[in-house]
Amino acid sequence: MYFLVFVVFCILFVSRSAWATSSGLNNIPTTDTTPEDILVFQTWGNFAGGEHPGQFAGFKYGVFRDVEIGIDSKVNDKPHGHAMFQAKYAFDIVDDGWRGVIGVADLSDNRKDNGEYFPYVATSVDLTALRLHFGFAPQPHNERFFAGADKTVTFLHRNLQIRGDVLHINDKKDALFSLGFLYELNARSGDEKAQSGLAEFWNEITKSMILESWVSKPSTGNKETYTVKLNYLIRF
Repeated sequence: MYFLVFVVFCILFVSRSAWATSSGLNNIPTTDTTPEDILVFQTWGNFAGGEHPGQFAGFKYGVFRDVEIGIDSKVNDKPHGHAMFQAKYAFDIVDDGWRGVIGVADLSDNRKDNGEYFPYVATSVDLTALRLHFGFAPQPHNERFFAGADKTVTFLHRNLQIRGDVLHINDKKDALFSLGFLYELNARSGDEKAQSGLAEFWNEITKSMILESWVSKPSTGNKETYTVKLNYLIRF
């Protein structure tokens, strides 16, 4: 059943984000990790004017507390994609909301098609009003800094995270800006309402889904890119 759901997602949604998809904001990794024993299937799409959208799919898994691994790959042939691996470890710096992370993404057997691997270090600080993120990636031939912020609110009895980020591109000559959201389709604990019929059936389908979307705009003046991403959670 899970495999069938995943296949359907791959058909409905298309394309790719900046790298093998470590947990984070729109285009940057953060100190967030997939919870232990949670498997997340993902499929996503980038849509830019005049460009052929690629199709991508993958997964990430919480191996231990604060340890995440994942693999994703392009699923069409324009151009051919190779599987990319990512892993990260997050840790507390101060107990009251200051965390750090070390990780690597974009590890593959073909740098010609997929580009250089992406090592990074980052930190986040929870200021209650919002969280702030900052990091550095010493990627070969393309070192870059990145930063972001997010705020979680309640919308229609569900968690809605508003988030934005910026990262250097072209070896710090330019920047890529983004603004978007993450929306948990499962109602918050204690906010569920008794339902029946079609509404109950729909809730059963969507309770393990998380929807993400954002728009990215480079400082180079190139066209913006719109991304839609769907996550399906399996709890062990």
